[in-house]
Amino acid sequence: MLAILTVLGLVVGLAGMFGPDRVSYPDGSTKSSREAAIFATNDFAVAYNTYDVAKLDDYQLRVGSMLTDSYRKEFDKITDSIFTALTVKKQTSGDAKVLQIAVATIDADSADLLVAVDAQLKNTDNENAVPRNMRWQVSLVKKDGKWKIDKFESISALQAETTAPTTEEGDSKK
Repeated sequence: MLAILTVLGLVVGLAGMFGPDRVSYPDGSTKSSREAAIFATNDFAVAYNTYDVAKLDDYQLRVGSMLTDSYRKEFDKITDSIFTALTVKKQTSGDAKVLQIAVATIDADSADLLVAVDAQLKNTDNENAVPRNMRWQVSLVKKDGKWKIDKFESISALQAETTAPTTEEGDSKK
């Protein structure tokens, strides 16, 4: 009896250790694949929103390591220009907090995630930190087994509009 319980305990323990990662979602992804994409997106959102324009090289190195080669070239060009323009303002961004990340789509080598991140912006125009609330769609590709950011763009919150319900003929129900 003790041997049966020991074997049963071992089987249950192994299933708990290995089972969740092997669960497939309808899109074919696994839990570990999704988690890795979420972690990569989280790290990017925090790194992207933590900078000091006086330290461009450090910023490009930190963030650039998370990007695909093609997107890194674009990122370096853009940050060279923006940081140069903001140097006189001594702008910094920090205290980045990722509020939420959701997987929109994912397959074996690409993913699109939605991220909500807040950060605090400071410069010579603002004595106190100014909150920035950002919402992005982040596209990732898997290169050499690691998720890399291939592009991201800001998205706006959907604006809900309340109207009176209508009938099939288009008349309002009142």
